[in-house]
Amino acid sequence: MENKSLKASVTMTILIGILLPVAETLRRSNQLLDPARFFNWFDDYLLGGILLVTAYGVKRGKPNAVSFLIAAWGIGVGALFLSFLGQFEYYRTATGDPGIFSTTLVAIVKGLILGYMLIGLHLSIRSNSPANAV
Repeated sequence: MENKSLKASVTMTILIGILLPVAETLRRSNQLLDPARFFNWFDDYLLGGILLVTAYGVKRGKPNAVSFLIAAWGIGVGALFLSFLGQFEYYRTATGDPGIFSTTLVAIVKGLILGYMLIGLHLSIRSNSPANAV
């Protein structure tokens, strides 16, 4: 993989694909066995899986893999954007974050992850431009 933007994006994809499920498991460790809360944390497992599968496809040189990588980053950015904005609802209602960490810490971390994912999306889009084709 000669394309530096693509290589960086794939590395970032692998890292965040592992980090998301681990971080959400830690955050919601008090809710993991509650069936009513299953979808509150399982979405990060799905997103992590999507990101890892697309990174694998790019590394293996599968057809259209970069397009799928861009789509996976787009899904991640959309999900994290909504989650980040939704985090502020806990301030408005004064209920606090349902996990084991403070609402402020979770909001900051979600903002940082959103920024990271925007960079990954940018790099994957840039890697697919004709100027960077190898």
